[in-house]
Amino acid sequence: MVGISNPVSGIRILLFGAALAAAAIPARAEDAPRLFDPNDRGARFDLSGLVRLRFLTTLDFPPFNFADPQGRPVGFNIDIARAICAELDIEAKCEIEAMPWEELDPALDGLRGEAIIAGHRITAGLREARAVSAPYFRFPARFAARNGFVPDSTDMTRLVLGKQVAVVRGSAHAAMLRAWFPDAVAVEFDTPAETYDALASSETEYVFGDGVAMSFWLASPKADGCCRFVSGPFISDHFLGPGISIVMRKDSARMIPVIDSALLALEEKGIYEEIFTRFFPLSPFADGIGAPVSAAPEGQAESPEQSG
Repeated sequence: MVGISNPVSGIRILLFGAALAAAAIPARAEDAPRLFDPNDRGARFDLSGLVRLRFLTTLDFPPFNFADPQGRPVGFNIDIARAICAELDIEAKCEIEAMPWEELDPALDGLRGEAIIAGHRITAGLREARAVSAPYFRFPARFAARNGFVPDSTDMTRLVLGKQVAVVRGSAHAAMLRAWFPDAVAVEFDTPAETYDALASSETEYVFGDGVAMSFWLASPKADGCCRFVSGPFISDHFLGPGISIVMRKDSARMIPVIDSALLALEEKGIYEEIFTRFFPLSPFADGIGAPVSAAPEGQAESPEQSG
């Protein structure tokens, strides 16, 4: 049995209730990320011999997977799983079962399910232990500032020069800020909520952190319309990882190209955008007013990459 810790537990979104209150805010389709090469073409597969495709998930990772008022699994991951089944025309063979995170691996190894869709971040260790799909979601880093902010440049390196930026102490975002924006003045806090409060109260001029959690805060009553995204979304394999994926047993590796082909089709047909818009009323990939820096600091292996 393979044990894999939850790689996204540190960015659980605690502001989901606030996001529901902001659900009337439309997200533009172009704010959904492009994850696949449009030049790729999905293959066709014979799934007539498939007996079942049961997805295992949890109920504690909104808006990706959580419970509706009747206790049924809902969320971005759930709709992606169902859309995959519809695309493959195997809806009658598809099932979704929710359980605590610590039971996912034993259930997969015990043949209680064929796939896990619960927010596994792709790592070398995960690839060694499991068959892993292409990433179907990435977590961008974002800057936000108060609404009164008036930029004099589209270069974030210049905009944050000598400015105080709230960031979570010891986080990947703190390391990313130091590496990519060394002239910013990092002001560290223990929690994301404290960084948001620092920006809202003008204690700092910017906040830098997880764009998903930040998007829900910006759209929440607690933020009270104080602030907005600035900069484009920053993507980094080194600091933030290549994304989250669907996980299967190694002996099911032949199904991974099938899953990947379905994911590509969902993006090409606009179905991915529809699902994305449903659960992200303010897109974490929405355009900001600054542009990413064009090159990493000297000695940094990768340069900032803007998603879109």
